[in-house]
Amino acid sequence: MFSLSNKGLRYLTGLLTLSLILGSLTVAGITVYLVVLAVQGNYSLLLVFPEGLQVTQAVRSASLGSYLLYSILLVATLVLGLFFLFLLRSILRTLGEAKGFTQELPKKITRMGYVLLANAYMKQLLLVFAFNQDLGDLSGLLAFRFQLLPNEALYALLLLVLAGVFNYALALQREYEQTV
Repeated sequence: MFSLSNKGLRYLTGLLTLSLILGSLTVAGITVYLVVLAVQGNYSLLLVFPEGLQVTQAVRSASLGSYLLYSILLVATLVLGLFFLFLLRSILRTLGEAKGFTQELPKKITRMGYVLLANAYMKQLLLVFAFNQDLGDLSGLLAFRFQLLPNEALYALLLLVLAGVFNYALALQREYEQTV
């Protein structure tokens, strides 16, 4: 039987809880920052790169409507990332309390896969949207190419396959328990 140390799971769960708290505060701060920029009439977009948010270079939005649409999509992408962390924390808590695999594990891993898949394409959409705005001094330095299958989508597909494997393993376990 697969077992994990309760101490290790508590540390990981605590770390993910701290990450969720700090991430929520950060998303709230970014939301306030974006609202303040809109009120001031400064429609500078925060670029989402694989390394994180880029705030030092100004990419100006063409209009208030496109700025608001981009900002809402950005906050939704960040909230999806927090939801992914929440699901991961939930899985760790379930593993710590149940001392093994439960019926909820494949469902949560499937949700994580779908959230990661949605997040991957939302980032792509954000970059397409941002690169259709006025890049200013960055127009010759930066370029964007839409990827049909970004890395995060591959990770999401891996999670979906893993959920299927766990689902099959649980079905085999139920069958074994019924025959004994």
